[in-house]
Amino acid sequence: MANLHLKTLKCIETEDWVGNDDPKLAVNGQNILLPSMGGGQKYAIDEYYAFDGEVTITLHEADGLPGDRSDLLGSHTLTEEGSGILNFTKDGANYQLSYTLTRS
Repeated sequence: MANLHLKTLKCIETEDWVGNDDPKLAVNGQNILLPSMGGGQKYAIDEYYAFDGEVTITLHEADGLPGDRSDLLGSHTLTEEGSGILNFTKDGANYQLSYTLTRS
């Protein structure tokens, strides 16, 4: 059994050219509610997730326009214990997610 602690998400640069992003973070497909974010903003997530094997974390930006799909900002799969920062930089965005992964 493993535990993932998601600490903070920091928006360095938004994906949207105008206004804030509406980021969507998911852990193994389970969505995490996040606020709208602008450049320089930081959000304390402070959530724990238990899992077996590996964990995949994805970040999308919801465009909110009818018929427009969310933009994938990046995806990371973790298997090893440790702490660090995951960078999500696709589609012109720049987000940093701090985490700790432990195994019991």
